[in-house]
Amino acid sequence: ESRDRVRSAIRNSGFDFPPHRITVNLAPADVRKAGSSFDLPIALGLLATSGVLTRRAINDTVVLGELSLDGAIGGIRGVLPIAVATRRLGVPRLLLSPQNAAEAAVVDGLDVCVARSLRDALDALNRPEEAERAVGRSRGAAAEPGPGDGDLSEICGQLFPRRAIEVAAAGGHNLLLSGPPGAGKTMLARRLGGILPPLTFEEALECTAVHSVAGAL
Repeated sequence: ESRDRVRSAIRNSGFDFPPHRITVNLAPADVRKAGSSFDLPIALGLLATSGVLTRRAINDTVVLGELSLDGAIGGIRGVLPIAVATRRLGVPRLLLSPQNAAEAAVVDGLDVCVARSLRDALDALNRPEEAERAVGRSRGAAAEPGPGDGDLSEICGQLFPRRAIEVAAAGGHNLLLSGPPGAGKTMLARRLGGILPPLTFEEALECTAVHSVAGAL
């Protein structure tokens, strides 16, 4: 469906779509591609071949976003790990939709630019200094366990599994709770977080990246 979205987005944004057949190479070929995040880069690549995008080689910006038929840029999943990888690779700038901007701005040392449409993305790449920037979030304090998490001190009995939970929490070990329904496995597991130390920012980033990819951020 990306082919139809890109063609319609380019035409509805007021640009000419090339009349000849076009092959887009998403190298490396052996890496599986999925999702709609390639829509915007593909459209910008096509516009670069026709001269609308004046910069033919863009090495300082990572671009991602889903295009709607009218040329608007929509949000995608998994932006947080992409932002982390962008910083790790030393690329200074990330261009994406406003829906994903706050998520990417959590990563320090990254210039997060916002584009609401294909035309906005063209302007942001042709004139990077004038691109709209996202406002970064403050890290804030680590979250404390909520009322629904409970506390380990509320459990009476269950001495063996309680000891196992304490050892696993203290040593960073894996833990498998096995038993019949109603034995208290879920009750114990929900209270494990109450005796764990607060996550560091990097640990919280790694956990949140899983939610980002799953679309449950």
